[in-house]
Amino acid sequence: FILYTSGSTAYPKAVPLAHGATIENGFAIGERQGLQPGERVLLPLPLFWSYGSANAMCASFTHGATLVLQGRFEPAETLDIIERHACNLIYTMPAMTTAMITHASFRPERTRSLRSAMTIGTPQDVATIAEVLGAREVCNVYGQTESYGNCCVTWHHWPLERRMQVQGPPLPGVTIRIVDPESGQALPQGEVGLIEVKGRLTPGYDGASSEQNAKAFTADGFFRTGDLGRLNADGDLQFVARDSEMIKRAGINIAPAEIEEVLQQHPGVAAAGVAGAPHPTKGEIIVAFVVPAAGAPVTGEELRAHCRALAASYKVPDRIEMCKTLPVTTTGKLLRRELKQMAAAAVEREAETR
Repeated sequence: FILYTSGSTAYPKAVPLAHGATIENGFAIGERQGLQPGERVLLPLPLFWSYGSANAMCASFTHGATLVLQGRFEPAETLDIIERHACNLIYTMPAMTTAMITHASFRPERTRSLRSAMTIGTPQDVATIAEVLGAREVCNVYGQTESYGNCCVTWHHWPLERRMQVQGPPLPGVTIRIVDPESGQALPQGEVGLIEVKGRLTPGYDGASSEQNAKAFTADGFFRTGDLGRLNADGDLQFVARDSEMIKRAGINIAPAEIEEVLQQHPGVAAAGVAGAPHPTKGEIIVAFVVPAAGAPVTGEELRAHCRALAASYKVPDRIEMCKTLPVTTTGKLLRRELKQMAAAAVEREAETR
């Protein structure tokens, strides 16, 4: 069968997946979640995305769990469903989590049935799900449609601090290696490089997307993810950023997620997105877009001071824009390319007013 990539960083690609491998990988994901027969798993995301069909559906059905579907995510309805059906696990994304916990109808007792969750996000995103939404056994994950939705998942019973910092060891049948972006040579443990995946993989893109196969797959069968990360001493993967998303400011590479993590630690921030914008002398400057928390007015200078206190000086945003929402896909992922366009437009507007 064929699924399409989400298109958060590029145009969607057609990805053929095998039924058997999808079920096996889904079972392995369910094991990491600690899924039990009879538990209720809420999926407020589309089944046409691998996070839904290759992950949530197969993890649930291979463990005798019930999959609760929501036609379209809407925070008030999601909270109603969790409470009404006593859901034990939720598949979520950072923007969705923020929408739920900042909604006027949210109260911790409404989500007390949640045991676990699946998410893709920063350490702060994982902590928020565990400590505010109440899904204490939240699993941090890494993967893409090409690797059957997820290729790394943390164990649900690990200490929260460990689950916050890494995306877990590879699932059974999966091999991860980190290579130098320039030479393609494997890097030693702890060094940041490009993440390559082998094992449960698509045999290659289909249709017009097949033109990208030679660039996407290595001669020895690894998939070039385009992501930067490292493997620690325990063999856990730590995602850093998309290589194409890295901000190159005055010769220094900066991962947007690092700055987003710092911003989201401020109580006045509901959500944050960071991108680079062209600059004549620095190459790029850092532009942060912030959705203020309800009832918590905050200024750009206050947030810059917050960043200076917690991060290196070169990671402090050069410009902070307040906004009502961040651009996300229908599946809840931050639209990085649109964020980059917004950053460039904001800098251009500032230059025109000078």
